[in-house]
Amino acid sequence: MGRNDYPPQSSPSEENLETSPLLFKSSPNNGGATDEASSSQTTSSLSSSYEDSSPSPDEPEPVVPSPPPLSRSQVCLLVCLSASSLLAGCCTVIQAPFFTHEAHLRGLSSAASGAVFSCFALAQMVAFPAMGWLAPRLGVTRLYTLSLLVAGVTTVVFGMLTYIEGPAPFLGWCLTVRAAEAVGTAAAQTAARTIIINQFPRRMNSAMSLVEGMIGAGLCLGPAVGGAMYALGGYGAPFYTLGVLLLGTAAASLILMPTVTDRSTRTTEKDDSRSSYLEMLILVLSTADNWLIFAALLVAAMNWTAMDPSMEPYMHAVLGIQPAELSLFFLGSFAGYALSSPLWGRLSDHINNTFLLVAACLAPTALGVLLIPPSPLLGLRPSRLLLGLGMVLREPFQLGAYLPLLPLMVRRSTARGLRSDVRGQALVSAVFGAAYSLGNVLGPVGGGLVTDRWGYPTLATWLGGVTVVLCVAMALRGAVYHSTRRTAAPYVEI
Repeated sequence: MGRNDYPPQSSPSEENLETSPLLFKSSPNNGGATDEASSSQTTSSLSSSYEDSSPSPDEPEPVVPSPPPLSRSQVCLLVCLSASSLLAGCCTVIQAPFFTHEAHLRGLSSAASGAVFSCFALAQMVAFPAMGWLAPRLGVTRLYTLSLLVAGVTTVVFGMLTYIEGPAPFLGWCLTVRAAEAVGTAAAQTAARTIIINQFPRRMNSAMSLVEGMIGAGLCLGPAVGGAMYALGGYGAPFYTLGVLLLGTAAASLILMPTVTDRSTRTTEKDDSRSSYLEMLILVLSTADNWLIFAALLVAAMNWTAMDPSMEPYMHAVLGIQPAELSLFFLGSFAGYALSSPLWGRLSDHINNTFLLVAACLAPTALGVLLIPPSPLLGLRPSRLLLGLGMVLREPFQLGAYLPLLPLMVRRSTARGLRSDVRGQALVSAVFGAAYSLGNVLGPVGGGLVTDRWGYPTLATWLGGVTVVLCVAMALRGAVYHSTRRTAAPYVEI
């Protein structure tokens, strides 16, 4: 795993500065830095011994002490990451209330406007692996700042597309700018996750829960703020405002984000024979547990992106629910998502076997998915009560299943031999983002096809059934892990 600090090295090379783990520069004025350096040296030696011994995937991780309080530098780092995550969430959905209407005014079909939404997830899926390769070479914090600049500029440009009148040019520019915006957000997410993995090795789930909770808050606020600003200032107002905020966040990150450097944890001959990016990727993809995690990411993404777009037409037809009323259900469920995020983070930081935690969260998630239409298997009639109950169950518990997946992927990949430096951490972050983006690409298309052919309740039945199967698989894997690990004392999972 990444470490908060490492013992100083003598004259690190430029290559080591670009390809080795991140750390904060220690100084007498950096609150808690001395204690963190001491604890990090301990965890660094544990990591060194752990990697050299090449344990089997089911061997337990070393016992580590309770995490120390956050330093001032770490708090500033979380502030920067949280602000950008909030804006990234808004960036994804801010145009949802009005873009289809604007596209229709220019003679574009609903399918064409839908392609603008879909190209975002597709471009992210393609960009994530590239960002994992680029992050250690460009520098993770440098990539983070540049990605915010790209996202801010492309968001402003997207607002200027209102001056393009022809349908074909308008669609072409929308696809191009939206794809560039997706590349920027993919780079930001890769860099942010890599920084979290590296700088919060024993608080990874808690830090990740804060960032993911802010993304959820952005998804809640984005449509509401975008619709209100569109009504007040027209098409460009939401994009100009959000773009300026992203650019301001990029500038603020240069001031607020603590100075970080990349240093080599060890200067041994082993560092001279670093694995190539392809070799590390093969190692990650050859880890069986990671494929179980990929399946969980796909199911999580599709439970959201396959069901939500088709929900309004179905609920309007069977219950007479108008879009404004349905938005209240979404707002309530996303509020549960954001509020439960810190709780899941703290819980998963103190649970040894997160396979079982994921399984425990997938069970109520499946029930929530089945209750929303509801599924014909339940023999219940559609109602607002079941809709609300299903969404309230789905959002928080699916988040509880999602949050431990990245730390779990890091831990299982490291156990298989992936080096615990910034190159490996960036790679895992990129693969994680690509797998989730694949679910975002397949969800709307697959959900629409199933709904058109067999109906919305059938879609919920299929997704609920797949979630149950995944729950059983995670529970079995957790049972195997529990029976084979050898622990001398409880430890905090990272």
